[in-house]
Amino acid sequence: MPSGDSHAHITDTELRQAVHAADDEGLAKGEAPKARAFQNVVRALKHLNIEGVIVAGRGKPPIVSRIQRANDALFRKQDQAVGGVHLGAVMFRDLFARFDVPVIFGAPHIDPFEFVDLTEYQNGWLASDPKQLNQFLDQALDLLDFGYGMSEFGQGRSLPPLASDLIYRSHIYLEAAAATATGAFDFRGTMQSALLGSELALKAGLAAHGTPEDELRQKYRHDQRKATRKLGNLEADFDSDRVERVVAGFPDYVATRYAGSQPTRQQVGYVLIGAQYVASEVTRRFSGRDIRKDAGSTHARTYPE
Repeated sequence: MPSGDSHAHITDTELRQAVHAADDEGLAKGEAPKARAFQNVVRALKHLNIEGVIVAGRGKPPIVSRIQRANDALFRKQDQAVGGVHLGAVMFRDLFARFDVPVIFGAPHIDPFEFVDLTEYQNGWLASDPKQLNQFLDQALDLLDFGYGMSEFGQGRSLPPLASDLIYRSHIYLEAAAATATGAFDFRGTMQSALLGSELALKAGLAAHGTPEDELRQKYRHDQRKATRKLGNLEADFDSDRVERVVAGFPDYVATRYAGSQPTRQQVGYVLIGAQYVASEVTRRFSGRDIRKDAGSTHARTYPE
């Protein structure tokens, strides 16, 4: 233990017992894991009869750091997550990794590697391959633009409520698709959710131009190519050529509902990452969120190809 530590006599066993008791109290009160992360430190100090110490920031004693480490061991990283605005997924080789778009205030420097749940070695491996790195950055920027832009849909414009409703529903389905791809054993749910997320994003763009809901249902149904071409005619900066190439490779939505076998990881990746791109491309047109443009990035998009 560090010299001068007045609580060095407290054993690791005693400390763990205090943290467990503190967490039991928080659980009984109905506190979420992220809320217990701080409160457990305060409660554990009381169980150890320690008073008048700094519990956060500079000047906190070693015992507080020990309690924090013991408390962190009770939870996984995602259990204590403060929260975010959107859950997405990126694909590295044939692996799906969660990408959490966090709640951020102000204009901080954003490092996409901080928000993906790849291992340290995988991050290094990815960064060493220029093609894989460019693909990751494209996917990450799409998710950041969509995550933040979704809540700002219509910024600077007066849009029908239907448009904002549809982009929010797109977010719901795309989150479900990402969660399934990164946590389930059967990918068919990913395919259906991703296809719906992409479709609803395109319809949100059309609704922003005044297309009524009954026309969206009857005229466009699940035809994303048709919706893409129409939106391209209405929105000059919309990358309709790339979007149409992407959605042209999507399977038929109705057919996926009756698929008897699982798609391959590559097929799932194409649809999931493509759907996220489509949603982000629509969102950029109606929110003003475009990290690549705002940062003056010279990194040209390479994915989806």
